[in-house]
Amino acid sequence: MDTRGPTTIWIQPVRAPDAEPRLTGPQDRLDAVMDALRRVQELRETRDIVASGRVQAIEIADGEATLTLRMGQGLCDDAHVMAEMAFEALRSSLPDTDLYLRHDRPLGCAGKATGGG
Repeated sequence: MDTRGPTTIWIQPVRAPDAEPRLTGPQDRLDAVMDALRRVQELRETRDIVASGRVQAIEIADGEATLTLRMGQGLCDDAHVMAEMAFEALRSSLPDTDLYLRHDRPLGCAGKATGGG
């Protein structure tokens, strides 16, 4: 008889990261952002968010920048922390710039957002 109680298991498909993120904008600013994002470590892995394929695109234009992340399926708190860390890296490398963060919604959070879990 198992007396440990209920256990939650999060299953995340493992796939190779995309070859390279889509980068648009001045090369020196893109290099600064990529360097900052390479210092952001995955919470449950040893890789950074660029190496793991989480960074999908960076678009830098006059006075603004957009970072697009793949958050995937998993723990809501982890997704929130990763987004905050990535946004802080973007802010530190592009001061005085309007910043935008886009990401897919973690599937594990969908029920909570609608009151279902």
